Amino acid sequence: VSGSRVFLSSDYGTGGALLELSATGAKEVYFTRDMRNHHSTSVLIGDHLYGFSSSILTALRFNDGRVAWQNRSVGKGSVIYADDRLYLYSEDGVVGLAEANPTAYREHGRFRLKTGDAPTWSHPIITGGKLILRDQELIYAYDVRAR
Repeated sequence: VSGSRVFLSSDYGTGGALLELSATGAKEVYFTRDMRNHHSTSVLIGDHLYGFSSSILTALRFNDGRVAWQNRSVGKGSVIYADDRLYLYSEDGVVGLAEANPTAYREHGRFRLKTGDAPTWSHPIITGGKLILRDQELIYAYDVRAR
């Protein structure tokens, strides 16, 4: 959401749309198949959306829907933003840290959690300097405060 504009998205071959809301209704600004969020939403940072279009991490210009870049990154997953970084968590238990940079994908590291056979569709949380991740049975907490 930015001002009176709202971006909505769905996977399963659908896509996303930016809507302009007013007192009289909603008007479609654009529709795109380049952002198809499956089980998590995109995050808006500056004038770009960052999110997983199915399994491809995508940076998309919010106002016109143009793709800035795409990267396979950690695979299909969830993304949150804190401290100028994208925290990425794939359904396969891969955790990544990348820049929220509209010009290129720049990863700063990754690791893999030991998970079961079911996908990790929970969303990461950052609170009190801790990154909280959950799979189907376990909860992990990592201190991510700058030192």
